[in-house]
Amino acid sequence: MKYISIIIAACVGLAGCNYYISSQPQDTALMLRQDLIQGQLSNGMRYILVENERPQNRVSLQLVVHAGSLDEADDQKGIAHLVEHMAFNGTEKYPANTLIEHQEALGMVFGRDVNAMTEYYTTSYFLHLPNNSEQMLNEGFDMLAEQASSLVFAQNELEKERPVVEEEWRSGLNMMARLGTANREILLQGSRFGEREPIGDMELVRHVDASRIEAFWQDWYHPNNMTLIVVGATNQTQVEQLLKRHFGSLPAKTLPQRPDLAIPLDNQVRLEVIADSEITTEVLSFNFREHEKEPHTEAELKAQLLNEITMQALNKRLREQYQVESEHVSKMIMMARPIATGYRNNRLMVLLTGKDYAASIDEAFFELSRYAEHGFSDSDLTTVKQSITNRYTQMADSLRDTTNRRVLMSIFNRLRAQSPQLDTDEFAQTVKRLSDEISLPEVNLHLKQMVSELNPLVIAQIKPENQEKLPSAAQINVAWKTAIANPPAAIKPVTVDKKLMENTPPAAKVIAHKQQDGIDMWQLENGTTVWFEYSDETPNQLLVDYRGWGGSQHLPAEMRRAALQLRQMGKFGYGGFDSDQLTMLNSAYPNHIMAFVNQDSHGFIGSSDTRSLENWLQNMYLQITAPQVDEKLWHATQLLIERGIENRLTSSSGQFNTAIDEIRYVNNPELLNLTKEQLNDISADDLLTAWQSLFSSAQGHQLVIVGNANAQEIIALAQRYVGSLPSNKQYHAKSLPKFGKGKHTINIAAGEEPMAVTSLMFNQDLNYDSQLEDKAYLLSRIIANRLRESLREAAGGVYSVRFGIRLDRERDQAYGMVSYSHDPARGQELKAQAQRELNKVLQQGITKQELDEVVAQTKHALQADNMTDRQRMSYLKAAAQYGDSLTAVEDYLAWVDSVTPESLNNLLKQVLNTDNWIDATLVPAQSAQ
Repeated sequence: MKYISIIIAACVGLAGCNYYISSQPQDTALMLRQDLIQGQLSNGMRYILVENERPQNRVSLQLVVHAGSLDEADDQKGIAHLVEHMAFNGTEKYPANTLIEHQEALGMVFGRDVNAMTEYYTTSYFLHLPNNSEQMLNEGFDMLAEQASSLVFAQNELEKERPVVEEEWRSGLNMMARLGTANREILLQGSRFGEREPIGDMELVRHVDASRIEAFWQDWYHPNNMTLIVVGATNQTQVEQLLKRHFGSLPAKTLPQRPDLAIPLDNQVRLEVIADSEITTEVLSFNFREHEKEPHTEAELKAQLLNEITMQALNKRLREQYQVESEHVSKMIMMARPIATGYRNNRLMVLLTGKDYAASIDEAFFELSRYAEHGFSDSDLTTVKQSITNRYTQMADSLRDTTNRRVLMSIFNRLRAQSPQLDTDEFAQTVKRLSDEISLPEVNLHLKQMVSELNPLVIAQIKPENQEKLPSAAQINVAWKTAIANPPAAIKPVTVDKKLMENTPPAAKVIAHKQQDGIDMWQLENGTTVWFEYSDETPNQLLVDYRGWGGSQHLPAEMRRAALQLRQMGKFGYGGFDSDQLTMLNSAYPNHIMAFVNQDSHGFIGSSDTRSLENWLQNMYLQITAPQVDEKLWHATQLLIERGIENRLTSSSGQFNTAIDEIRYVNNPELLNLTKEQLNDISADDLLTAWQSLFSSAQGHQLVIVGNANAQEIIALAQRYVGSLPSNKQYHAKSLPKFGKGKHTINIAAGEEPMAVTSLMFNQDLNYDSQLEDKAYLLSRIIANRLRESLREAAGGVYSVRFGIRLDRERDQAYGMVSYSHDPARGQELKAQAQRELNKVLQQGITKQELDEVVAQTKHALQADNMTDRQRMSYLKAAAQYGDSLTAVEDYLAWVDSVTPESLNNLLKQVLNTDNWIDATLVPAQSAQ
């Protein structure tokens, strides 16, 4: 189970800022979804139904209880979350953990198909049923009704679940999570949002009596406080019959009074400090908090878009300005984020280079003053509007004719945020129309109004020893007023006066074309091949992958570390354009493209749409044929990487992972994290040389595309931008050095938080075979289930256990691990428990029942219209790169029923009876004292 904060990334607007807009739209209501079927039982139980046929004959259910952490009393902080956990620990019909066992026996996977979440406003439980038979639907409704109305708060089950919840809390104790929590508490100070994190107060969780937990359930778990979302192959008549059967007899009850959820906004210049010893990059943030409305009308949406466009325009200019850091500031980042329903925060994040905090604050204030005074350019506005429009169009595409899971999550996301259920296609079109109406003067005025009317709440994230160097709130207030009264001169915007490609290359010849098993395969005259699989999972959307052999291991030893830094090349631009100009040229296209280099191969991965694929391929073509470097930008990048190196050396997780890597990669030294000395030995010219060594020839490369496109359009574009790439030399597949061998023990004591981690890692020489890999997957699922039952449900000491066995083609090795976080005091106990489970399965083997359950679950996941394009891409890449079967899924489904427990047991013994183990433990520094 998990808890999710309502603070989610989304565009937000300001209610009441309509006076900024010179041309108001009529206050037309935004169009709601027309496919929702809604109803209510006589007891107040509501439902939302969407009839959907993807995947075929499946139904997804989500029971939403409209009570979350905001509804907890002062002595119940964390109780909403505890109720959620206890809902899987015993009902009248399913005692203890038998509910999960029953769900898995029906073909569902805990975590993937069965889960729950607690938030500020809601607690919810979902089921993705493996079929839509009357029996299965009856089971699904019955299980949710049990959790809603028949929980048994047994004291012994509560005692087992307390430490599980504590482990969930413990998993959020890393530095970034701590900083996020501390920021929210400051921004929401004085409100229930600041005092009611869904994970709860651990002191209370450890000791609260079962009666107080049950009291929360008795107060809020009533049909008139619930909504059931149903998506899939069913209908209103059937849903209402099932609801009446399983929920109709539950009586409605008067609910407790809802608490006041107002957030006090003082609008005063104020300084708050978050001091953390693990911080390596210190940050100042300047927060401008305001009321905002979730848009229901076009006027409200236009106000929201005005704010989003303004903040993104400012972020664009600051990004351009800080490609190279100043004396005091590394980067400035502007963003708009909701902090709760009804409120937003426009936040300027300033990454610092030193400890002159007063000078850094002055610099940030003067930049805000500069742009408030002088505003932006038309090109700024065009770039940002195109980016925003693309994002909403992609969101609409992703929710059109899509799967039950996506539809369900879309409805729930709006329900939990108390937002209207909008038609996403109409919404995307309205966003474009309203964005086009917003003028440059309106945007400039909006920023000027924000800076003149709001005062920043300043949050300093710094090391504890630097707190005394901060200026006072009074000094910051003087700096703010001084900057606003004395804006600096305008800075010229980045401009670009030519197209991305003035001349497109000629189309290369296709020398072979084959269609097989739904795949189009072409060979071009320069030795490249193009592979395309049609999919209608997401309208208009494409996954794109270009790759070939040739990685760091193919290069001389002195070039390998530079090769593994080639992901930085995009920062320098290409084709004669810098990265900011490329952002402007590409803003009309919702493309994602990223270069990669690993030990044996290189290429580009990303996504596009049917309208934008040519632009994606043009960018790839220019990166390959016209790369460029900039020594000044590379030096600035090195400074950022150095701070990451420092974080790895000082953070507890960094020290832990470094110690493990030094053993695992003893034969692969270039995979070890860089030292500062090694980093500084890499020049910009070294990067260019490594890039050209790997990317300059297309011979033997594959362009692989999966998605909603026409095959002839794919090959026509590939002929121009792939077939015309230079082609001279070719790298070939290469065996990679083995993982480190021997038995090793690692004990790291670092960090302040009461969190420990145990990782048991292993490897064994084993020649690669695709069926062995498939068997390893089945084994991994079975053993992971056993470890979860043993360490979480029986011992109550672990929230989540990671276990897996993988096969490495290039090394001819099997490798894997058991890993989990835990209470430092229970380390030896839980490790002994894990080892007992592994020894037990080695000695007694897995059972036919376990195998049958996992096989059934796997078959459900591989149903044709339930597969994702990412899965299709994975299979097609393997076919293109390794020659694997084009019908890998069909082959697997035809084969998997023949797998026997004996064959899996033999593989398990072969892998786990090894002398190559790393026994690694991380505990807090104080535990070693």
